[in-house]
This record gives sequence, structure tokens and C-alpha cells, in this order.
Amino acid sequence: MVESYIKIWDDVLQNIREKVGPLRFNLWFKNTRLESLDHDYANIVVPNVFTQVWLQENFSSVLREGIGKLINNKDLNIKFSILKSDERENGLSTTNISLPDKKTEINKKPLQVNRVLKLEDFIVGPNNRLAYTASLEMVNDKHPAFNPLFIHGPVGVGKTHILQGVWNRVKEEQNINAVYMTAEKWTNEFIYSLQKGKMEAFRQKFRNVDMFLIDDVHFLSNKQGVQEEFLHTFNALYELSKKIIFASDAHPKMIAQLKENLASRFMSGMITKIDKPEYAMRLLILRSKAAKFDVHFSEDVLEFIAEKFDDNVREVESALTTLSAHAKFNEKKIDLQLANEVLGEFFYNEGKVIKVNEIEEEILTYFNISRSELHSNKKMKSISFPRQVCMYLIKILLNWSYQQIGNYFNSKKHSTVMFAIKKVKEQIDSDKQFKLFVEMLIERIKKQKR
Repeated sequence: MVESYIKIWDDVLQNIREKVGPLRFNLWFKNTRLESLDHDYANIVVPNVFTQVWLQENFSSVLREGIGKLINNKDLNIKFSILKSDERENGLSTTNISLPDKKTEINKKPLQVNRVLKLEDFIVGPNNRLAYTASLEMVNDKHPAFNPLFIHGPVGVGKTHILQGVWNRVKEEQNINAVYMTAEKWTNEFIYSLQKGKMEAFRQKFRNVDMFLIDDVHFLSNKQGVQEEFLHTFNALYELSKKIIFASDAHPKMIAQLKENLASRFMSGMITKIDKPEYAMRLLILRSKAAKFDVHFSEDVLEFIAEKFDDNVREVESALTTLSAHAKFNEKKIDLQLANEVLGEFFYNEGKVIKVNEIEEEILTYFNISRSELHSNKKMKSISFPRQVCMYLIKILLNWSYQQIGNYFNSKKHSTVMFAIKKVKEQIDSDKQFKLFVEMLIERIKKQKR
């Protein structure tokens, strides 16, 4: 029976691939399977809730037609179920973040660095010139005039590009031991080493590097034990005149519950901020990014995007990617009309105001939970994750402060809100399906105002 399901599903997927093209096929149908089938119902297993929602919204008719043809039933009902956790662990992908398993050797773990992010590709302007110049000095000078370098600024303005660009440059040009990782990954390795009695190996790994590049150091907020070990690592490297660069969404003084002596170390060198790019800067970035696509973006389209997407670099990059995908899928030329049609859902209509209850209602509808559950202290993933997504949407759509969001959710701590929003941001960056799911939620919320 299982083999027959596999054969049916293979035939269905082959037909779907021909209809939707390889890009959409790989994005939405990878890691799916036909779990059960009778004359009236087909049950399809998907890797996560985001795939489930997207397939229900956009591909139910395609699936109904594909499977229905094979069993001669045009009115077939399509059901979806989420992959069980034990199955995820045995092969299919999952969006959960976990510590290294017991077989993992921390000293052999590959660094998660994007080798495409080069310093020479970084677009320099008034908003980031000081951070960029300071980073070059850290690369080129054996004994820079400052150490550490602490770069802070809002999400999506190029902090990670600079840190990974520095790592890539020194790996290519210098014979030194440089480490790049996020503060969260460093924390995970620390906890693993502590639990497994491998602290000596952990300290040898990080206290003997020539350059220490740590991203998202605001993650250390409210982690006193981790901060203590991080401080010792910093001191060991600083005393040996090793180069240290940090990046954060917040100035050291603004990182909640950060030990005073660690904040003092962060501020002992040079602190520089990257601001949101102005219009002219966004246009320069767009021209550079657009040149790497295999479709043509006219100057008026780039100017339109630069004007409408004024928050950060990731937004303008996302606009290019979204517009390019729509043009390819629908075999259309990219012009102002298409840009208005496709991207109009992603920026506000003038005079329209989104309300918090509209964001909340969308979350309650899609995750099928009650308002009391959303505002509760329940930590089960089916409740806590929708709450985190809701916090993220309130932040980006209403620009509430962390404290305002915490108060709205029954006085949740500032650091709890920061962690929730950061976790959603990271998942958006690492999971294309989740990113599209969040974009769909935002689109639906904004459509309510039309």
C-alpha cells in the first residue's frame, strides 16, 4: 500500500512540476508525501504549518485535479497534516533551533558564513561610511587604533554584511585564525560544552583566535552565566591584542540586563552606528543588487522601489526578489504597472491605519487559537509561536516599543519581547516558506484596510 502511495504521489508531483515550474515546486512541494488515500479523501503530510497554509490557499485545486485524475474523482477532498516531530529528527527539515547533538564535535562544526558577502560589494554611503572604514582598519592594520569595534543599528542595514565581509577578506588574504558566529550560536556551544564537561576545549577554541567576530550580541541579554563566560573570553583575547568586532541591534547601554562590566568592555573601543539608508543610498543599493538578477529592472522601477521601501536594505532586496519571481512565474515584463500590482501590497496606503486588533485577529484565525491563549503565559509551541509572530508583526507594522508590546501581552518582560521578535526575524532569514507565510499575513492585514 505504501509503495502505491509513493507511485501515485510521484506521478502527481511530476505533473505539478510541469504546471508550476521548478522554482515554486522546490519551494512548496519538497518534503511532502501522500500519507493516505481513499475515494473521498487524500491526506498529504507537509513539513510545517506554513507550507500547510500556503498549499491550502494556493494549490488545493492543483492537488485535487492531479490526484483526482488518477482515482477518477474530481470532487476529492484534500487534507493536510504536519510532519511528526520524530520524523523531522530522522530526515525531513524543521524550523526548530536545537543544540548540537551528543555526536557533534564543537571544534569541527562549520562556520555559517555567507561567502557571497564581500566587503568590495558593500555599498558605502553617509549612513554606514564610518562603520565600513573602521572595519577596513581592523582588517588592514596589524595594530588598529581601537579595539574592539562595536557596530550597532536597526535590522537590515548591513551589519552582518560587514562582519561576514571582514571574515571572508581575512580568510582570503591573511593566514590567521578568524571566527565568525552569532551570539546565539556561541551560547549554544557554551551550554553544550558545559553540559558535556568540555569547557577546556571550548575555551581553547575561542581564546586562541586572531580575530573574534560576533553578530547579534544583544542576544546575550538577561543571560548572566553566559555573559560571565563571554566576558572572560573577551578579556583573554583583549589582553593578547586580538582583534574583536561585535554587531548588535542596540547600543551596549540599551541592551537589557547586560552586566555593567561587559557593557563597559563593549564600549572600550570604537562604537559606530549604521543608520537606515536615505533615498539616494537605497537607489544605489538597488542598482547594484538589480545587476545580479537575470531580468531587467528599468530605472523608473528602481526609483519606485527606492521611494516606497524606506525602512532597510533587506526590504529593497526583498522587493527585487518578489518582483523578479512574479515576472518569471507569469512571463511578464517588469515595468511600473507590474511593480505597482505586485509590490503595492507591501507598503501602506496613505491615510490608512492598521490597528493592533486587526493584526491579532489574523493570528488567531490562522493559528486557530483564542485571544486568552495568545495573551497567556502558556509555553507550548502551538501557543508561544503564534504569540511570537504576533509580537513581530506589531513591531514592524505599528512600530511599538518593546515595552509597549510587553505591556499589551500582559506585562511580558522587555527581554522576552526582544527574544521573540529576534527569533521570528532569524526564521524569516533562514526559511523561505516561513518568510512567504509572514508576507502573506502582512498582505492580508493590509488588505483589510483597502
